[in-house]
Amino acid sequence: MKGDFVRSRCFGKLLLLSVLSFSFLVTCLFAAEELMLQQRIKGLKDKKEKIRIESARGLGDIASPEVVAPLTDALSDKSEDVRLEAVAALAKVQDESVISALSVAIRDKKEEVRLATIDALSKVGFKSAIGPLIEATKDKSNDVKKSAINLLGAIGDSTVIPSLAPCLSDSNISIQIATVYAIGSIGGIDAIRALSLSVNNKSNEVSIATIKVLGALGDKNATPLLTSVLKQKRDPIIYDATIDALVLLGDKTVIPGLVHFLDKADDKQKEKCQNAIISILDKNKVASSKKESLKLKEAETPQPKQESQPVKTTEPAQQPQVNSQQERLKTMGDHYTAGVNLFQKREYEKAISEWQEVLKIDPNHKQSKEMIEKAKKQLK
Repeated sequence: MKGDFVRSRCFGKLLLLSVLSFSFLVTCLFAAEELMLQQRIKGLKDKKEKIRIESARGLGDIASPEVVAPLTDALSDKSEDVRLEAVAALAKVQDESVISALSVAIRDKKEEVRLATIDALSKVGFKSAIGPLIEATKDKSNDVKKSAINLLGAIGDSTVIPSLAPCLSDSNISIQIATVYAIGSIGGIDAIRALSLSVNNKSNEVSIATIKVLGALGDKNATPLLTSVLKQKRDPIIYDATIDALVLLGDKTVIPGLVHFLDKADDKQKEKCQNAIISILDKNKVASSKKESLKLKEAETPQPKQESQPVKTTEPAQQPQVNSQQERLKTMGDHYTAGVNLFQKREYEKAISEWQEVLKIDPNHKQSKEMIEKAKKQLK
Protein backbone atom coordinates (compact mmCIF):
# COMPACT_ATOMS: atom_id res chain seq x y z
CA MET A 1 0.00 0.00 0.00
CA LYS A 2 2.78 2.37 0.99
CA GLY A 3 4.62 1.64 -2.28
CA ASP A 4 1.47 2.41 -4.34
CA PHE A 5 1.03 5.69 -2.52
CA VAL A 6 4.62 6.72 -3.23
CA ARG A 7 4.29 5.79 -6.89
CA SER A 8 1.03 7.75 -7.17
CA ARG A 9 2.66 10.85 -5.68
CA CYS A 10 5.61 10.56 -8.07
CA PHE A 11 3.28 10.23 -11.05
CA GLY A 12 1.32 13.30 -9.92
CA LYS A 13 4.52 15.35 -9.65
CA LEU A 14 5.65 14.22 -13.09
CA LEU A 15 2.28 15.14 -14.57
CA LEU A 16 2.39 18.57 -12.95
CA LEU A 17 5.92 19.07 -14.20
CA SER A 18 4.87 18.13 -17.74
CA VAL A 19 1.96 20.59 -17.68
CA LEU A 20 4.21 23.36 -16.40
CA SER A 21 6.83 22.55 -19.02
CA PHE A 22 4.24 22.64 -21.82
CA SER A 23 2.85 25.94 -20.58
CA PHE A 24 6.36 27.35 -20.40
CA LEU A 25 7.06 26.13 -23.95
CA VAL A 26 3.87 27.74 -25.30
CA THR A 27 4.69 30.97 -23.51
CA CYS A 28 8.18 30.92 -25.01
CA LEU A 29 6.78 30.33 -28.47
CA PHE A 30 4.35 33.25 -28.15
CA ALA A 31 7.17 35.39 -26.82
CA ALA A 32 9.40 34.35 -29.73
CA GLU A 33 6.67 35.18 -32.26
CA GLU A 34 6.07 38.55 -30.64
CA LEU A 35 9.82 39.22 -30.61
CA MET A 36 10.03 38.25 -34.30
CA LEU A 37 7.09 40.55 -35.12
CA GLN A 38 8.71 43.48 -33.32
CA GLN A 39 12.06 42.83 -34.98
CA ARG A 40 10.41 42.80 -38.42
CA ILE A 41 8.53 46.01 -37.66
CA LYS A 42 11.73 47.63 -36.45
CA GLY A 43 13.54 46.39 -39.56
CA LEU A 44 11.18 48.40 -41.77
CA LYS A 45 12.91 51.55 -40.44
CA ASP A 46 16.45 50.31 -40.99
CA LYS A 47 18.79 52.44 -43.08
CA LYS A 48 19.68 49.50 -45.32
CA GLU A 49 17.21 48.85 -48.12
CA LYS A 50 17.94 45.12 -48.11
CA ILE A 51 16.91 44.79 -44.45
CA ARG A 52 13.71 46.77 -45.06
CA ILE A 53 12.83 44.47 -47.98
CA GLU A 54 13.51 41.34 -45.87
CA SER A 55 11.48 42.78 -43.00
CA ALA A 56 8.48 43.45 -45.26
CA ARG A 57 8.75 39.92 -46.67
CA GLY A 58 8.95 38.50 -43.14
CA LEU A 59 5.81 40.37 -42.09
CA GLY A 60 4.05 38.84 -45.09
CA ASP A 61 5.03 35.39 -43.81
CA ILE A 62 3.47 36.24 -40.44
CA ALA A 63 0.32 37.39 -42.29
CA SER A 64 -1.64 38.42 -39.18
CA PRO A 65 -3.81 41.56 -38.93
CA GLU A 66 -1.11 43.11 -36.69
CA VAL A 67 1.23 43.51 -39.68
CA VAL A 68 -1.19 45.69 -41.69
CA ALA A 69 -0.35 49.00 -39.93
CA PRO A 70 3.46 48.74 -40.21
CA LEU A 71 3.21 47.55 -43.82
CA THR A 72 0.94 50.51 -44.60
CA ASP A 73 3.69 52.78 -43.29
CA ALA A 74 6.15 50.95 -45.52
CA LEU A 75 4.11 52.00 -48.57
CA SER A 76 5.64 55.46 -48.07
CA ASP A 77 9.21 54.11 -48.27
CA LYS A 78 11.46 55.93 -50.73
CA SER A 79 12.50 52.58 -52.25
CA GLU A 80 10.19 51.17 -54.94
CA ASP A 81 11.39 47.65 -54.12
CA VAL A 82 10.39 48.05 -50.47
CA ARG A 83 6.96 49.30 -51.49
CA LEU A 84 6.54 46.37 -53.90
CA GLU A 85 7.45 43.93 -51.13
CA ALA A 86 5.00 45.63 -48.76
CA VAL A 87 2.19 45.26 -51.32
CA ALA A 88 3.03 41.57 -51.83
CA ALA A 89 3.03 41.05 -48.06
CA LEU A 90 -0.36 42.73 -47.66
CA ALA A 91 -1.81 40.38 -50.28
CA LYS A 92 -1.09 37.46 -47.91
CA VAL A 93 -3.11 38.91 -45.04
CA GLN A 94 -6.67 37.59 -45.10
CA ASP A 95 -8.20 40.53 -43.28
CA GLU A 96 -10.37 43.26 -44.78
CA SER A 97 -8.21 45.96 -43.18
CA VAL A 98 -5.69 45.42 -46.02
CA ILE A 99 -8.07 47.13 -48.48
CA SER A 100 -7.45 50.52 -46.86
CA ALA A 101 -3.71 49.95 -47.13
CA LEU A 102 -3.94 48.89 -50.78
CA SER A 103 -6.09 51.95 -51.49
CA VAL A 104 -2.96 53.94 -50.64
CA ALA A 105 -0.73 51.82 -52.88
CA ILE A 106 -3.07 52.17 -55.87
CA ARG A 107 -2.03 55.84 -55.99
CA ASP A 108 1.71 55.12 -55.91
CA LYS A 109 3.84 57.23 -58.26
CA LYS A 110 5.35 54.12 -59.87
CA GLU A 111 3.31 52.12 -62.39
CA GLU A 112 4.92 48.85 -61.29
CA VAL A 113 3.65 49.34 -57.74
CA ARG A 114 0.15 50.18 -58.94
CA LEU A 115 0.07 47.05 -61.11
CA ALA A 116 1.27 44.96 -58.16
CA THR A 117 -1.52 46.48 -56.08
CA ILE A 118 -4.17 45.34 -58.56
CA ASP A 119 -2.68 41.86 -58.43
CA ALA A 120 -2.86 41.99 -54.62
CA LEU A 121 -6.51 43.11 -54.76
CA SER A 122 -7.28 40.08 -56.92
CA LYS A 123 -5.93 37.81 -54.17
CA VAL A 124 -7.55 39.27 -51.05
CA GLY A 125 -11.07 38.38 -52.22
CA PHE A 126 -13.07 41.11 -50.48
CA LYS A 127 -15.92 42.99 -52.16
CA SER A 128 -14.56 46.24 -50.76
CA ALA A 129 -11.70 45.86 -53.28
CA ILE A 130 -14.10 47.28 -55.89
CA GLY A 131 -13.54 50.87 -54.66
CA PRO A 132 -9.79 51.08 -55.32
CA LEU A 133 -10.22 49.15 -58.57
CA ILE A 134 -12.74 51.72 -59.86
CA GLU A 135 -10.22 54.42 -58.98
CA ALA A 136 -7.59 52.53 -60.99
CA THR A 137 -9.78 52.66 -64.13
CA LYS A 138 -8.95 56.38 -64.24
CA ASP A 139 -5.19 55.76 -64.03
CA LYS A 140 -2.88 57.52 -66.52
CA SER A 141 -1.30 54.16 -67.40
CA ASN A 142 -3.22 52.06 -69.93
CA ASP A 143 -1.77 48.86 -68.45
CA VAL A 144 -3.06 49.77 -64.99
CA LYS A 145 -6.46 50.73 -66.41
CA LYS A 146 -6.75 47.51 -68.36
CA SER A 147 -5.75 45.35 -65.37
CA ALA A 148 -8.34 47.06 -63.18
CA ILE A 149 -11.05 46.74 -65.84
CA ASN A 150 -10.34 43.03 -66.36
CA LEU A 151 -10.49 42.35 -62.63
CA LEU A 152 -13.77 44.24 -62.23
CA GLY A 153 -15.22 42.12 -65.03
CA ALA A 154 -14.01 38.96 -63.30
CA ILE A 155 -15.60 40.05 -60.00
CA GLY A 156 -18.90 40.24 -61.89
CA ASP A 157 -20.75 42.78 -59.74
CA SER A 158 -23.35 44.63 -61.84
CA THR A 159 -23.09 47.72 -59.63
CA VAL A 160 -19.73 48.55 -61.26
CA ILE A 161 -21.19 48.88 -64.78
CA PRO A 162 -21.92 52.64 -64.47
CA SER A 163 -18.29 53.14 -63.36
CA LEU A 164 -16.96 51.06 -66.26
CA ALA A 165 -19.15 52.73 -68.91
CA PRO A 166 -16.94 55.87 -69.27
CA CYS A 167 -14.04 53.59 -70.29
CA LEU A 168 -16.02 52.68 -73.42
CA SER A 169 -15.16 56.19 -74.65
CA ASP A 170 -11.47 56.00 -73.74
CA SER A 171 -9.03 57.37 -76.34
CA ASN A 172 -7.24 54.00 -76.40
CA ILE A 173 -8.98 51.27 -78.44
CA SER A 174 -7.52 48.43 -76.37
CA ILE A 175 -9.08 49.98 -73.24
CA GLN A 176 -12.44 50.23 -75.01
CA ILE A 177 -12.29 46.57 -76.06
CA ALA A 178 -11.20 45.45 -72.57
CA THR A 179 -14.20 47.33 -71.16
CA VAL A 180 -16.58 45.69 -73.66
CA TYR A 181 -15.45 42.23 -72.56
CA ALA A 182 -15.51 43.16 -68.86
CA ILE A 183 -19.10 44.44 -69.09
CA GLY A 184 -20.00 41.36 -71.14
CA SER A 185 -18.57 39.14 -68.39
CA ILE A 186 -20.95 40.78 -65.92
CA GLY A 187 -23.98 40.41 -68.22
CA GLY A 188 -27.61 41.35 -67.63
CA ILE A 189 -29.84 44.11 -68.96
CA ASP A 190 -27.57 46.84 -67.52
CA ALA A 191 -24.68 45.41 -69.51
CA ILE A 192 -26.73 45.48 -72.72
CA ARG A 193 -27.69 49.12 -72.12
CA ALA A 194 -24.06 50.08 -71.49
CA LEU A 195 -22.82 48.25 -74.58
CA SER A 196 -25.30 50.14 -76.77
CA LEU A 197 -22.73 52.96 -76.62
CA SER A 198 -20.16 50.83 -78.44
CA VAL A 199 -22.23 49.09 -81.11
CA ASN A 200 -21.87 52.12 -83.38
CA ASN A 201 -18.27 52.89 -82.45
CA LYS A 202 -16.26 54.53 -85.24
CA SER A 203 -13.71 51.73 -84.82
CA ASN A 204 -14.82 48.52 -86.54
CA GLU A 205 -12.66 46.58 -84.10
CA VAL A 206 -14.61 47.90 -81.11
CA SER A 207 -17.97 47.48 -82.86
CA ILE A 208 -17.25 43.86 -83.78
CA ALA A 209 -16.08 43.07 -80.23
CA THR A 210 -19.32 44.58 -78.88
CA ILE A 211 -21.51 42.69 -81.36
CA LYS A 212 -19.78 39.39 -80.56
CA VAL A 213 -20.24 39.94 -76.82
CA LEU A 214 -23.94 40.77 -77.26
CA GLY A 215 -24.42 37.54 -79.18
CA ALA A 216 -22.47 35.51 -76.63
CA LEU A 217 -24.61 36.88 -73.79
CA GLY A 218 -27.51 34.77 -75.05
CA ASP A 219 -29.95 37.41 -73.81
CA LYS A 220 -32.75 38.16 -76.26
CA ASN A 221 -32.97 41.69 -74.86
CA ALA A 222 -29.98 42.36 -77.15
CA THR A 223 -32.00 41.51 -80.29
CA PRO A 224 -33.38 45.03 -81.01
CA LEU A 225 -29.93 46.56 -80.56
CA LEU A 226 -28.34 44.12 -82.99
CA THR A 227 -31.19 44.37 -85.48
CA SER A 228 -30.72 48.15 -85.61
CA VAL A 229 -27.20 47.60 -86.98
CA LEU A 230 -28.62 45.92 -90.09
CA LYS A 231 -30.61 49.08 -90.85
CA GLN A 232 -27.49 51.26 -90.88
CA LYS A 233 -24.87 51.84 -93.54
CA ARG A 234 -21.92 49.84 -92.22
CA ASP A 235 -18.97 47.86 -93.51
CA PRO A 236 -19.70 44.29 -94.66
CA ILE A 237 -17.64 42.84 -91.77
CA ILE A 238 -19.99 44.57 -89.33
CA TYR A 239 -23.02 42.99 -91.02
CA ASP A 240 -21.33 39.57 -90.94
CA ALA A 241 -20.61 39.85 -87.22
CA THR A 242 -24.17 41.02 -86.53
CA ILE A 243 -25.76 38.12 -88.42
CA ASP A 244 -23.54 35.64 -86.55
CA ALA A 245 -24.55 37.22 -83.23
CA LEU A 246 -28.26 37.05 -84.12
CA VAL A 247 -27.91 33.35 -84.93
CA LEU A 248 -26.35 32.82 -81.50
CA LEU A 249 -29.32 34.55 -79.86
CA GLY A 250 -31.74 32.47 -81.92
CA ASP A 251 -34.60 34.94 -81.49
CA LYS A 252 -37.17 34.30 -84.25
CA THR A 253 -38.54 37.86 -83.95
CA VAL A 254 -35.46 39.03 -85.87
CA ILE A 255 -36.45 37.17 -89.07
CA PRO A 256 -38.46 40.09 -90.61
CA GLY A 257 -35.42 42.31 -90.06
CA LEU A 258 -33.17 39.77 -91.76
CA VAL A 259 -35.58 39.48 -94.69
CA HIS A 260 -35.62 43.26 -95.04
CA PHE A 261 -31.81 43.27 -95.00
CA LEU A 262 -31.81 40.92 -98.02
CA ASP A 263 -32.96 43.83 -100.23
CA LYS A 264 -29.66 45.70 -99.80
CA ALA A 265 -27.30 42.75 -99.24
CA ASP A 266 -24.74 41.60 -101.82
CA ASP A 267 -24.73 38.00 -103.04
CA LYS A 268 -22.36 36.78 -100.31
CA GLN A 269 -24.36 38.47 -97.56
CA LYS A 270 -27.63 37.17 -99.01
CA GLU A 271 -26.37 33.62 -98.71
CA LYS A 272 -25.19 34.24 -95.15
CA CYS A 273 -28.52 35.88 -94.27
CA GLN A 274 -30.56 33.01 -95.76
CA ASN A 275 -28.51 30.47 -93.83
CA ALA A 276 -29.04 32.54 -90.68
CA ILE A 277 -32.81 32.54 -91.15
CA ILE A 278 -32.84 28.76 -91.64
CA SER A 279 -30.61 28.25 -88.60
CA ILE A 280 -32.83 30.43 -86.38
CA LEU A 281 -35.96 28.63 -87.58
CA ASP A 282 -34.34 25.26 -86.88
CA LYS A 283 -33.35 26.37 -83.38
CA ASN A 284 -36.89 27.44 -82.63
CA LYS A 285 -38.31 24.22 -84.04
CA VAL A 286 -36.11 22.19 -81.74
CA ALA A 287 -37.01 24.38 -78.77
CA SER A 288 -40.74 24.10 -79.54
CA SER A 289 -40.49 20.34 -79.95
CA LYS A 290 -38.77 20.00 -76.59
CA LYS A 291 -41.45 22.10 -74.90
CA GLU A 292 -44.24 20.09 -76.47
CA SER A 293 -42.54 16.80 -75.57
CA LEU A 294 -42.23 17.98 -71.98
CA LYS A 295 -45.92 18.88 -71.87
CA LEU A 296 -46.83 15.48 -73.25
CA LYS A 297 -44.66 13.69 -70.71
CA GLU A 298 -46.36 15.65 -67.93
CA ALA A 299 -49.76 14.74 -69.38
CA GLU A 300 -48.79 11.07 -69.59
CA THR A 301 -47.55 10.89 -65.99
CA PRO A 302 -49.69 8.26 -64.19
CA GLN A 303 -52.16 9.84 -61.81
CA PRO A 304 -53.03 8.29 -58.42
CA LYS A 305 -55.89 5.83 -58.67
CA GLN A 306 -59.20 7.28 -57.61
CA GLU A 307 -61.95 5.31 -55.94
CA SER A 308 -64.20 3.78 -58.53
CA GLN A 309 -66.97 6.08 -59.70
CA PRO A 310 -69.99 5.28 -61.82
CA VAL A 311 -68.80 5.11 -65.42
CA LYS A 312 -70.34 7.62 -67.80
CA THR A 313 -70.57 6.70 -71.44
CA THR A 314 -68.38 9.16 -73.33
CA GLU A 315 -66.11 8.94 -76.31
CA PRO A 316 -62.48 8.43 -75.35
CA ALA A 317 -60.40 11.60 -75.41
CA GLN A 318 -57.73 11.59 -78.07
CA GLN A 319 -54.20 12.13 -76.75
CA PRO A 320 -51.88 14.30 -78.84
CA GLN A 321 -48.88 12.46 -80.24
CA VAL A 322 -45.29 13.73 -80.14
CA ASN A 323 -44.69 12.79 -83.76
CA SER A 324 -47.74 14.69 -85.04
CA GLN A 325 -46.66 17.78 -83.13
CA GLN A 326 -43.15 17.61 -84.55
CA GLU A 327 -44.61 17.19 -88.04
CA ARG A 328 -46.78 20.24 -87.48
CA LEU A 329 -43.77 22.36 -86.51
CA LYS A 330 -41.74 21.04 -89.43
CA THR A 331 -44.50 21.87 -91.87
CA MET A 332 -44.79 25.40 -90.52
CA GLY A 333 -41.04 25.87 -90.78
CA ASP A 334 -40.95 24.55 -94.34
CA HIS A 335 -43.73 26.88 -95.49
CA TYR A 336 -42.23 29.87 -93.72
CA THR A 337 -38.75 29.27 -95.21
CA ALA A 338 -40.26 28.74 -98.67
CA GLY A 339 -42.07 32.06 -98.30
CA VAL A 340 -38.84 33.84 -97.39
CA ASN A 341 -37.07 32.39 -100.44
CA LEU A 342 -39.94 33.43 -102.74
CA PHE A 343 -40.00 36.91 -101.21
CA GLN A 344 -36.33 37.28 -102.02
CA LYS A 345 -37.05 36.27 -105.64
CA ARG A 346 -39.78 38.97 -105.71
CA GLU A 347 -42.48 36.34 -106.19
CA TYR A 348 -44.65 38.05 -103.63
CA GLU A 349 -48.00 36.37 -104.33
CA LYS A 350 -46.48 32.89 -104.02
CA ALA A 351 -44.70 33.97 -100.84
CA ILE A 352 -47.99 35.16 -99.36
CA SER A 353 -49.55 31.77 -100.17
CA GLU A 354 -46.78 29.99 -98.26
CA TRP A 355 -47.22 32.18 -95.18
CA GLN A 356 -50.99 31.73 -95.33
CA GLU A 357 -50.37 27.98 -95.09
CA VAL A 358 -48.48 28.69 -91.84
CA LEU A 359 -51.44 30.69 -90.52
CA LYS A 360 -53.78 27.79 -91.26
CA ILE A 361 -51.77 25.74 -88.79
CA ASP A 362 -51.10 28.56 -86.31
CA PRO A 363 -53.41 31.59 -86.82
CA ASN A 364 -51.33 33.58 -84.29
CA HIS A 365 -47.96 33.16 -86.01
CA LYS A 366 -46.67 36.73 -85.70
CA GLN A 367 -43.76 36.49 -88.15
CA SER A 368 -45.94 35.18 -90.99
CA LYS A 369 -48.44 38.01 -90.47
CA GLU A 370 -45.65 40.59 -90.60
CA MET A 371 -44.15 39.09 -93.75
CA ILE A 372 -47.54 39.01 -95.50
CA GLU A 373 -47.91 42.75 -94.82
CA LYS A 374 -44.42 43.39 -96.24
CA ALA A 375 -45.22 41.38 -99.36
CA LYS A 376 -48.54 43.17 -99.88
CA LYS A 377 -46.76 46.54 -99.77
CA GLN A 378 -44.43 45.34 -102.52
CA LEU A 379 -47.43 44.40 -104.70
CA LYS A 380 -48.93 47.90 -104.54
